[in-house]
Amino acid sequence: MKLQVEKYLSELDTRAMPRYTFGEAARYLGLPESTLRAWFLGTTWGTRPNTRQFHPFLKPASHDLLSFFDIASVHVLMAFKRQGVPPEDIRTVVQSLHLEHPDARYPLLGIEFFMFGRNVIIKQLGQLLNLSKHRQYGLKKVMNKFLSRMEFDSDQMPLRFKPLVGTGKRIREDGRIIIDPQLSAGRPVLKGTGIAAEVISMRRKSGESVALLAKDYRVTASAIKEAVRYFETAKAA
Repeated sequence: MKLQVEKYLSELDTRAMPRYTFGEAARYLGLPESTLRAWFLGTTWGTRPNTRQFHPFLKPASHDLLSFFDIASVHVLMAFKRQGVPPEDIRTVVQSLHLEHPDARYPLLGIEFFMFGRNVIIKQLGQLLNLSKHRQYGLKKVMNKFLSRMEFDSDQMPLRFKPLVGTGKRIREDGRIIIDPQLSAGRPVLKGTGIAAEVISMRRKSGESVALLAKDYRVTASAIKEAVRYFETAKAA
């Protein structure tokens, strides 16, 4: 029995395990929690008797928790949300990917997505939104921008990523904050360390100086400032 348990645990991929509440994931990604819940759980909108149902198009790791792969999938979709693509059109392209690869648990991740899925998305959105070739290229450029912030294994499944937080000109593109399921229980950390960025932010808010925090954690002052800025921007997003 012990050997079976050890074998089971050794085969588990921590990236697929439920770990993030919707509130945590929303804060880390800089999205409204209601958006995440709608994408994964669905929602109703409007007033009675004219309420309408928004059906989910992503599958969560569990009914109340998301996995690293789940939030990495959202990170990809955020490229289109940033470009103002309507939720129903985002749903349509995800469903198209499901139809192309019905056995894929994560249609926005993996080798098949990198080989074919990106083109499916751009083509579908181009048709749905009547986009010119130039605007289709713009969408692809934004998507590739988000993808470039991810590190992948040999199967093109994400190992870790640098979240982009904010909207428009307020998007932060610094690269010291990463989300890595192997570090600090998957919380955002300073790259190259296991230091949770939120802990730094909380200490700074309590009045501790940047210089003191930099000395305590043996990092640069600019790294401390980025950790603080990350959570300030995520909260405001």
